[in-house]
Amino acid sequence: MVWFHKFEDTSTANIRRALGLKDAERGRRVLYIIVFRKLYPITKLSDNMFLTAWWQIVVCHYAIWNKGVYHRDISPSNLMVYRTLDGRCIGVLNDFDLSSTQDCPSGREHTVTIPFMANELLTKAAIEGKVKHRYQHGAESFIWVLTWVCLRYRNGQLLRKGRPLDEWLKLDVNGCREKKTDFLFNGTHIIKPSRSHKRNWTVAQSCLLLVNEFYAKPKTGHPKADDSEADDSEVDDSEAEDSEAEDSEAEDSEAEDSEAVDFEADDSAADDSEADDSKVDNHVSDYLTDAIVFKTWLKENIPRRRRSQKPPVVTV
Repeated sequence: MVWFHKFEDTSTANIRRALGLKDAERGRRVLYIIVFRKLYPITKLSDNMFLTAWWQIVVCHYAIWNKGVYHRDISPSNLMVYRTLDGRCIGVLNDFDLSSTQDCPSGREHTVTIPFMANELLTKAAIEGKVKHRYQHGAESFIWVLTWVCLRYRNGQLLRKGRPLDEWLKLDVNGCREKKTDFLFNGTHIIKPSRSHKRNWTVAQSCLLLVNEFYAKPKTGHPKADDSEADDSEVDDSEAEDSEAEDSEAEDSEAEDSEAVDFEADDSAADDSEADDSKVDNHVSDYLTDAIVFKTWLKENIPRRRRSQKPPVVTV
């Protein structure tokens, strides 16, 4: 955010007072003008640049969660980037319209971007307001976003035909939960990513395995303290295209040391609590239910590459 101003004189409470209505301040609206940097959708990025920005936003989400701010609407349209003068793309978590704080009452409120909601929030109990919003729900949403982009975008563009997962956008809560559950258990090793996200797909598959195990195994123990609020081409590429992609991958692997996924610098944005990471019980469910463990797991499983002396310039 570059600048903002709150115009108190525009409050709808003034109108209510003039009309003699009671509780004039209740649910009032005030005009805000907010000026941001020019942001671009994270979907404009591919390969290593996308993964770097995605990771930065995971860390951002972790940091604000520790401060008692819950975003609640992790989706591709809310993951943005801005470009620095030296050509780097910095990830930004955008759109806090559905966010809440730890002081807000919890219950029936939930995100509206159904395909990216945690499966637990697509259950009858969640719809009835019986499931508290936990860190694991945001973590799972990030995994679904990573999956979505790997399968549906190529070189920063949405595939024109043969897009996987299109039906998820047309289903209700129950239908989407069923499709996502089936995908978790049966689809992750069959479907192919776009060539520009082929390496990112290996990360997505590892993350999806965590989600799979989380729902497949009985939960033991309790969530950690920070875990709850109160507490265009076709995807089926031809064999010739695949071999071409593999050849380019071999070339890419030679240059991997010069590519940048900068984890260490981003960690300072969260907090200093990682000193206690070794004390956390690494049960499979904890990878999703505990913010520190999930961030640490990602840090260990996303391929590490040394930062280049001169970052590549990206045009978005």
